[in-house]
Amino acid sequence: MRPSPLFSAPVVLTALALAGGAIASAPGSIFTTQTPAVFANDSFYELGTRFHTLRDGNITKVRIYTNAAESGAHAVRIWGLGADAPLASHTWNIPGGTAGWKEFTLPAPVRVAANRTYTISVSTSGDHWYAATNGGFNAPIVNGDLVTYVGSGVYTTSAGQRPAMVYKNSNYFRDVVFEPEPPSTFADDFEDGDLDGWDQSYAGFLITTDGTNKVLSYSTTDSNAKLFPEATNWQDSVVEARIKIPSWSGPGSVGFNSRYNIYELDRYTFMYKSTGELEIAVRDLDVVVSSVSKPLTLAPGTWHTFKAVTVGTTLEFYVDGVLELTTTDTTYAAGTSGVEVLRQGGAAYFDDVSITAP
Repeated sequence: MRPSPLFSAPVVLTALALAGGAIASAPGSIFTTQTPAVFANDSFYELGTRFHTLRDGNITKVRIYTNAAESGAHAVRIWGLGADAPLASHTWNIPGGTAGWKEFTLPAPVRVAANRTYTISVSTSGDHWYAATNGGFNAPIVNGDLVTYVGSGVYTTSAGQRPAMVYKNSNYFRDVVFEPEPPSTFADDFEDGDLDGWDQSYAGFLITTDGTNKVLSYSTTDSNAKLFPEATNWQDSVVEARIKIPSWSGPGSVGFNSRYNIYELDRYTFMYKSTGELEIAVRDLDVVVSSVSKPLTLAPGTWHTFKAVTVGTTLEFYVDGVLELTTTDTTYAAGTSGVEVLRQGGAAYFDDVSITAP
């Protein structure tokens, strides 16, 4: 026996790629605008979706699409590839009366490893209602860090068993909410001569040489230029790099940012300014909302090691191993981290950049 709806025009879904520089560590799901072609209630099924993730992380929620008539107890299970027992098993009581996506928050997140196949299954309840679109998995779906396969929609009529049968590449609208883990460390000494793995808000960062050493440089006058690792998101971070400013040719500042929201431009900045000051600032868009600063004279043309620490509500700015400036703030909770140059007309060099989750 198998889910029964038949349709004359299968729905073929095209892949949705994540734009470069988006914060893929934000929670994501497999499905976006897809809606079922029909609802049926012909029999009991365990219905599922096979998928893998591009990064390690946690499944925190389960989603299904229902009609207004569907209600009652559903069995929720997450399976590893070929596993005889589920990684997690829960009962989800869904109230009727409304149609659309419903979400179940897992009592404990389920950790999944990158590039391994998992199945999310949610059974039908006693009323047997379920959503379906034949041909919904004629092509893989790629949404952020979540990837499916041709034929990812699976089913079984055996209660408590991992669904594995495929019928007309159907989609049964079983979904997850996935939260990727940020890499514990991102580091680059630029000796490979490229910026693979980085994204930037303005063109202008490039690899050059300082003596025999390859370094990151920035030497245009574009304001508020930022370079940050692709698809990363940290709550807490330590950003460290060696920085050299050969000379100042006008007002500007050089340093780091943390908890940077690339869409809203909100962030914390840790900057050394052409006025001879260190500054930690809270920025909304590119406007300083609040800041603390202190004088510090650094000779031009000399390498110095800068470090910005963002842990909880504490912000710390180190130069050459000495804590020079600290403050606390609760404005921003998470975002990417990277290097930043503000209105610097002269050259700025960076080397041995590392971003670590403490």
